[in-house]
Amino acid sequence: MNVDFSIGLVEVSGLGDAIRMLDEMCKTADVEFVATERKLGGRLVTIVIKGELTAVKASVDKGVTMAKSLGSFKASQVIARPHPEILPYLHLDGEDVVPNSETAGTHVGPTAEEKPSSARRRTRRSTDTKH
Repeated sequence: MNVDFSIGLVEVSGLGDAIRMLDEMCKTADVEFVATERKLGGRLVTIVIKGELTAVKASVDKGVTMAKSLGSFKASQVIARPHPEILPYLHLDGEDVVPNSETAGTHVGPTAEEKPSSARRRTRRSTDTKH
């Protein structure tokens, strides 16, 4: 399987800065938002985009510049024609998964719709305890 696109990643501290940065990145070049990975409750956020190599580079450069101006830049990377083995990790393995708050929010664990009903009950009970 040959991959005919590139991916770009920019990591920042703060969910708000990540959203502002993503908006600018998407306005800068013809790229597609793929996913985001949030760690530490949204205090560390990685934005992932894909597109043609030159567009991804321009978009990542804009994101880095903006993140640095906000004081939240952590890291960035552009990967030209990524190896097919890493695509499932980014939900790019051929399935048409549209990023949303569940699939883009984290890549670990089932979404709310996929959780077994017993897990929902346990969570509900643990929050409804009386003191």
